[in-house]
Amino acid sequence: MKTLIAAMCVLALAGCASTDSKQNASSSTDKSGVESRRLAETAFEEAGGTLNLVFDAQGNWVKITAKGTAAISDDTPGGRETAMTIATMRSKRTVAEFLSSEVRSSKTMTRIARSYARTYQSSDSTKPLESLDAEDEAAMSLPTDAEENRYAQRLASILTEQIRDNSSAILKGAFVSQRTFEGERVTVELTASRESIEAARQVSRMMRGTMQ
Repeated sequence: MKTLIAAMCVLALAGCASTDSKQNASSSTDKSGVESRRLAETAFEEAGGTLNLVFDAQGNWVKITAKGTAAISDDTPGGRETAMTIATMRSKRTVAEFLSSEVRSSKTMTRIARSYARTYQSSDSTKPLESLDAEDEAAMSLPTDAEENRYAQRLASILTEQIRDNSSAILKGAFVSQRTFEGERVTVELTASRESIEAARQVSRMMRGTMQ
């Protein structure tokens, strides 16, 4: 029983850490006005939903979130629970598909390089990435400077390789971070971060210790 309570506390702490990462991604300053770590973000439209990737200037992934939606067949506790289960499965499938195939594609590499260039190399980085429409993104090119272009591409390569190496841990560390009901639909957000991966590992170690 004590082990189960400890495991729940570990996962709760991981959720709090993920929330802190989300706040860092959306703000460049803390309460004291000191500039915090700038993070870049790029979105991918998968078959099952939208996936967002947050990473830093060194090419380290920070957080991966995916959203899945499902229709609520009937407005009862059972109907809402079924819809949440389906939406959760779809968000998990979105993450799994990205890790298994999309992360290897040249399109993904280009999008990451562009996001990196816009966040860290471009002098015009005032427009949020999430506000870009299809026309904006098509017009957004990599830096014209050859050295900056190569650096952005190299960081994208490092980042995607990191994600591929950690794909199994990312899936195990993903947890439901948000549930939203809107009319007759439910949206479930799944989040994986370095903190949640470490929390999952701690839970696994605790469970192994209990079974021995």
